[in-house]
Amino acid sequence: MQRELIRDLLEPLGFVVVSAASGRECLQIVEQTNPNLILLDIAMPEMDGWEVAQQLRRHQGKRPAILILSANAIDPHHMLEAERLYDDTLMKPIDLRQLLKKIHALVDIEWLYSSEAPTPDAPATAPQMTAKLPAGCDIDELIQLGEIGHVTRILERPSEIENGAPECREFIGRMRSIVNAFDFRRYVAALQEVRDAHA
Repeated sequence: MQRELIRDLLEPLGFVVVSAASGRECLQIVEQTNPNLILLDIAMPEMDGWEVAQQLRRHQGKRPAILILSANAIDPHHMLEAERLYDDTLMKPIDLRQLLKKIHALVDIEWLYSSEAPTPDAPATAPQMTAKLPAGCDIDELIQLGEIGHVTRILERPSEIENGAPECREFIGRMRSIVNAFDFRRYVAALQEVRDAHA
């Protein structure tokens, strides 16, 4: 599920994402694709993340950045021996905003925002609603999807609401501009403000 969430987040942003179900499969994929960044879980079948990282660092090709994922704090006895094996860590469950920040730092990329999307420093205010709003249960569902970061449904659900209630097109269009910026904090805050204002 975590791999699918990451894929759903990164592919629409233009990343090429290849996933592996095990450490051995990861090593095979690295040989074939020479990636820029590897998200590596500590707990995996066959080989744990430390073993995979050790083999990756012995690889003589391009040195990819390694982001270690873990549901627990890293065991202190791994810190010294593993310090050179990874570039950063991220706790599970994965916070998608934190993931994007770490990718930005590790891969040295620059985010480009469309002119229709809010700028990164724009306040988290709700769209000014003079148009008809969806049912309260639909707004609650959109908020819940934003809180868990379910990217696929966040992208799909507004269109489903619009198809069922064309009179809500203006609301959906304004919310879609926030979704397209992949700023889920602003997305949730805007929906909550709309819900509270029309409770």
